[in-house]
Amino acid sequence: MRRLFLHINVSIDGYIADLDGDIDWRFADEEFQAHLDTMLESIDGMVFGRTAFEQLAGYWPTAGDEVSATQRRRMHELPKYVMSRTLRDTEWHNSHLLGDDPATALNDLKRQDGQDLALFAGGQAATAAIGLGVLDQLRLLVNPVILGSGTRLFDGTYPKKDLRLVGTRKFASGALLSTYDLVAEE
Repeated sequence: MRRLFLHINVSIDGYIADLDGDIDWRFADEEFQAHLDTMLESIDGMVFGRTAFEQLAGYWPTAGDEVSATQRRRMHELPKYVMSRTLRDTEWHNSHLLGDDPATALNDLKRQDGQDLALFAGGQAATAAIGLGVLDQLRLLVNPVILGSGTRLFDGTYPKKDLRLVGTRKFASGALLSTYDLVAEE
């Protein structure tokens, strides 16, 4: 069975975007770019919330040399699944709406053979995925910055979840990738 993991940049104080919605505060050095290439090669699909999907769909189809060839190729070819109650169609290559019951759709995808799925989402979609009980792992890339305000990673109501630390990786920039499995409820 495949797993669904959240992979997201976050500030030390828990924000994923600054007050203006920008993410230009996150680091993106060569070491991190290599990590992204490896991670994209290890998955069979990507899950997005509507906002992240629309932003990325406006960028990736025309991305140039500022990103690696691996990132351009994988962002184009991988299936993209969108959690949205308002979006009615998608134009980005190989994109699919999850429909009115995203928990069932995601659990069906997880039951398929293949490699894991990555949730690249904003705060609302990440919070929704926690609430739906479909996330298996959190990969939080904690950046060495305090933003003070902005968009929180988890903001809203969701059930308590116990986590188990399964890995860490320190980048030269000072960012720390912390990987947590969600502990299954008994």
